[in-house]
Amino acid sequence: MLEAVEGVTKNSRAELEENMDSPEKIFDALEHEIRINQLAVGYFAAFEPDYFKNQGRWFEAYVYHADSAQYARKQIGSPNHDYFNSIWYKKGISLDKGEIGFLSDPYFDDSVVSGTYSSFVVPIFDRQNRKVGVFGVDLNISWLDYTLRFDMDNVKKEFLEDKALIGPGGEILFSIQIIDSKGNRITGTDSLDLNILKSEQINVFNGFGTKDLKGTPYYVQSKQIANTGWSIVVFQHYFLMFTWGLYLAIVIAICMCVGGLVIFFFMRLSIHRAIKPLGYLSDSAQQVAKGNFDTILPSFTSKDEITQLRDSFDTMQNSLKGYVEQLKETTASKATIESELNVAHNIQMSMLPKSFPPYPNRNDIELYGSLTPAKAVGGDLYDFFINDEKLFFCIGDVSGKGVPASLVMAVSRTLFRNVSAHTVEPSHIVKTMNAAISEGNDNNMFVTLFVGILDLKTGRLRYCNAGHDAPYINKSLLPCEPNLPVGVLPGMSFCEQETMMETGSTIFLYTDGLTEAMNAKRELFGEQRITDIISAFTGSTQELIETMAAAVHEFVGDTEQSDDLTMLAIRYTQQNK
Repeated sequence: MLEAVEGVTKNSRAELEENMDSPEKIFDALEHEIRINQLAVGYFAAFEPDYFKNQGRWFEAYVYHADSAQYARKQIGSPNHDYFNSIWYKKGISLDKGEIGFLSDPYFDDSVVSGTYSSFVVPIFDRQNRKVGVFGVDLNISWLDYTLRFDMDNVKKEFLEDKALIGPGGEILFSIQIIDSKGNRITGTDSLDLNILKSEQINVFNGFGTKDLKGTPYYVQSKQIANTGWSIVVFQHYFLMFTWGLYLAIVIAICMCVGGLVIFFFMRLSIHRAIKPLGYLSDSAQQVAKGNFDTILPSFTSKDEITQLRDSFDTMQNSLKGYVEQLKETTASKATIESELNVAHNIQMSMLPKSFPPYPNRNDIELYGSLTPAKAVGGDLYDFFINDEKLFFCIGDVSGKGVPASLVMAVSRTLFRNVSAHTVEPSHIVKTMNAAISEGNDNNMFVTLFVGILDLKTGRLRYCNAGHDAPYINKSLLPCEPNLPVGVLPGMSFCEQETMMETGSTIFLYTDGLTEAMNAKRELFGEQRITDIISAFTGSTQELIETMAAAVHEFVGDTEQSDDLTMLAIRYTQQNK
């Protein structure tokens, strides 16, 4: 209804603004509009002070219904009717041209016909687009009563079968009230006393909430009417809210229970049918897990995921059967290889001196050696023998590990024995071994080798180092020329060196498995630890090697051995008479 009044007022204002040349034209325009729009009580146009000079400070043209068939004109602006101080004028003159008009609170006016009116106002603009006054229409609030009664009848028919909206204790169950900007009741569907709210200082005109009005709980919801200071407030007694809500909740609860039971029954039946084939597959899988690879799997006619799972089980069953057969063959082969490696290990160890002390009847020499391969067989070697009162000894490290290195080690040890039987020159021994190993060395394997010959009568030590770690003599390293390892290049010449060993002197030889022993932190054992142990040691050669081995094992801890570990200690104890 407010939108209809707004449209009519804007259209009427347009006609009025075209006829503001004189007061007579203004009255004519207002009368024309009231004849068209019978809803209005009257139309008025109030102008700014002294707009018409001959009319004085106040000029408010007013056209209204004198009776059912006649219209009356009157200029009602005067000191007694100073509209400049009226709320409707102040609000109207403050609006811009594009803004929606303003509906005032009801007010009493006796300027023409005594009564309570509500005015819808908009500003007036002249041809220069200047704001010069306010145009409006007076409305009678009786149309609100009619509208509310109509709406209340619909509420009764829909919810309460046209019965009175009165509770069991005589309280009002449902009420619609229209409230002005000051909280006063303009009209309503009943006589609900809003003074109750004011006396209890309860604000019911802001959103939705529960209010207790003198012991009666109401749900109150309010809505601001746009472009007015009015509010529509709906009061609903808790009985009205919860009676129908309770019925609805009971119906929903029953439907949910029945629906839940039906869904549970059908889901249980469906799940049972769906997982029944899985039980058959589970039984078959258990038989396969026990080793019965020929177990017959169940067959299904459906083409769903269960059938795909059954086919996957069948593929897995056949694959497991093949894998087991292959594993048996691999295990048998591995057992054969391990057996052969054990035999090779025993053969390799038997080639090395293993009885200590090796010369218990001699008082001029003390020896002890040990070899710990990283794998079943390794590439380290050491050897010694006495011929013509001379001690021939060597220590070597073949490149690589495992079976290939063990074969080269066996060849190297055999060559050392054979060549040493015909010469007393370490350089010649190394040169001859280099020629033999270099020939046909397609795998490019080589041997770091240290060969020494100790004259047990004089203590003269002649030696040749072919790329091996320099040994310790007493507490310092033995000076060694940097020769290439054996097997790198054929036709190589090797330098020979010599020194004198005093009675009680000890020479300690080792492979890089000692210095490069690594712990969990990837730290190397290193030469410094060897030097520290030798410098502080005064025991036998066997005790020296055992002490060194214990230090290495303590250093590496549980870390796996990465290289062969070989040590040889020789002490020249006494010159023969």
